[in-house]
Amino acid sequence: MQHDLPIVLIIEDHLPTLELYQRELSRAFRVLACRNRPEALQVLQSQSVSAVVLEPAAWDGEGRAILAAITQAPSGRSVPVIVCSTQDERKRGLEMGATLCLVKPVLPTTLLEILDRITHPIKSEKEAL
Repeated sequence: MQHDLPIVLIIEDHLPTLELYQRELSRAFRVLACRNRPEALQVLQSQSVSAVVLEPAAWDGEGRAILAAITQAPSGRSVPVIVCSTQDERKRGLEMGATLCLVKPVLPTTLLEILDRITHPIKSEKEAL
């Protein structure tokens, strides 16, 4: 059942990338996609999101403001953020609190594996045994 799946929020302004990630990740997750900052912030406030996939350069850099809002949220709930960027944002993303930073192109299968490990840590630990 779709509602039993962990929720992954994709914040991406490049429509082909958004559609590719949404299609592939929906095999294992309930995927919510946002095309602008207000929509993304509203989803983060109203949904129990298991992880976020974020392009920090989205909307002329507003994706960075969303990353800051996620990592500095007073709720105390830590939401893992995977930065997927066309720019090398690894150092900056990690400094801002991202869980992991990847440089595009990122294969959807790679993203799927990473998100599975992040959202199902107990399963991943058992597989390692």
